[in-house]
Amino acid sequence: MNTGSELKTSGGYRYVLLTMALVVLGLLGYLWAQAQTVRQGDEISRLRSEHQQLLRRQERLRAEISGLLRSSRIREIATNRLGMVFPEGPPQNLYLDRRPDRRAPSRHRN
Repeated sequence: MNTGSELKTSGGYRYVLLTMALVVLGLLGYLWAQAQTVRQGDEISRLRSEHQQLLRRQERLRAEISGLLRSSRIREIATNRLGMVFPEGPPQNLYLDRRPDRRAPSRHRN
């Protein structure tokens, strides 16, 4: 036969165990969140470093493009490597008049 004191004692142990389990779960959740925060901080540091490296590479590539687009370099490659020659005298350009010829007979009749 159970007495009232035994029910209080077994119920008290359950309450203590439940409280301890909740505290342990809370601590585990806190530690997991802290580990995630540290991991994300490391990832942010790595990405910042990579970003700086990419910015330096972008500047080097822009400088290289600028050097490759210099007209003197293009002229040197055209003449020395490709054997091209520049025309002598003034340039001779041909321009086409895209306006319709007004002297041509009209195809539409009134």
